[in-house]
Amino acid sequence: MMKTLSRITSKSVLAISFMTLASLVLAPVSGYALDTTTKTSAVSPKTSSFCAELPNKLSATTARVTGLTDKVNQASTQQDQKMIAEYQKVDQDVANGRQKADTKRVTDFNKLEAKANTDAKKQAIAPYEVAVRNAVNLRRAAYDAARKAYRSGAQAAVTSHHTIVTAQLNTFQGSVNAAFSTATTSCAATANQGPTIHTALQTSLKSARETFRSSRKADTTVGSQIKQLAVTRQAAFKSADQIFKTSLTTARQALKQAFGKSSI
Repeated sequence: MMKTLSRITSKSVLAISFMTLASLVLAPVSGYALDTTTKTSAVSPKTSSFCAELPNKLSATTARVTGLTDKVNQASTQQDQKMIAEYQKVDQDVANGRQKADTKRVTDFNKLEAKANTDAKKQAIAPYEVAVRNAVNLRRAAYDAARKAYRSGAQAAVTSHHTIVTAQLNTFQGSVNAAFSTATTSCAATANQGPTIHTALQTSLKSARETFRSSRKADTTVGSQIKQLAVTRQAAFKSADQIFKTSLTTARQALKQAFGKSSI
């Protein structure tokens, strides 16, 4: 269950990166292409159709990037909700398993006490039961601490990742706005130079996309962070299991000395 959760968490956070990258970076340059022909019937001969249409193109582009940002935020929220649901399921499974183990342990203790037909055996049972309960409690505490550390670290990594993606999107949006602002200023000064202004705008937008793509490629740490957290958690589980087994072995050896060859 815990390994599955690690894979789900890692895949979820990486999905946000892929969605953003695919939507913004893989969009063809022609998506920002504007008509450079002069529409003399609709605008002044001195104003290119590119400059006349520029405000509408800016609004459409801004809406598109804003929509993509909203999708990233929505994906982040859904991811958090999925993680919480997975954690709740794990916690419920753990609680159910512990309840069953507690019930079985009480039954085993009762059977053991029924076999104690001498004072020596009766006296040996009490410390044995205490030792077993202590070993169980220590292992559970170690497991709980390991899970808590994993979850805290995973949430921090995911939150940091979302913050980085948001900042990258904001930078991209700022570059887009700056590119359109420059084009708008150029159109106001030389409205008949539409093709030249258009080319400059395309170059700026391509640069913005390439910069965003590079920053997304460089942001690859969240998956490895969560994997390492899972490795650390599993190591803590393994250590707790070993300590538990050693404690039980020691307690059982003491009990056997009292019971002798009798089956326990």
